[in-house]
Amino acid sequence: MLKQFKKYIKSQVKVNVDDLPCTYEQINYNPKFQLKYHDTIIGYLNYDDSIWTFDYSTWFKNQNDLQPLFEFPIKDKFYKSEELWPFFESRIPSIKQPKVQEYLDSHPSDRNNKVKLLELFGVTSVNNPYKLNLNL
Repeated sequence: MLKQFKKYIKSQVKVNVDDLPCTYEQINYNPKFQLKYHDTIIGYLNYDDSIWTFDYSTWFKNQNDLQPLFEFPIKDKFYKSEELWPFFESRIPSIKQPKVQEYLDSHPSDRNNKVKLLELFGVTSVNNPYKLNLNL
């Protein structure tokens, strides 16, 4: 289906579809992730129309026991970026990891699909105690 989509786009515009920053699935799939500490939602990571957003949950904004994340120091701010922040990017394991390489061998179109890689491999991280779950 992706090949058909690329072919269609090429016939409609004078853009090299291979140079697009994200895949067809990323364009048409706007996930909403929940960042949790134990069972408590700390914040929300979303991807929509090539923009990543992060904002803290109401619970987190109203408490003072847990400190804000380093990359998101202001509790009431709605963060936006075209690039995935390192805090979340570090959750995607190296493509040299056997489980990642095995997945990419069978799904080569997902090689640059950070949304899918976060969904599959980014739930936990050795870097921090938070869990990142897809909010279905």
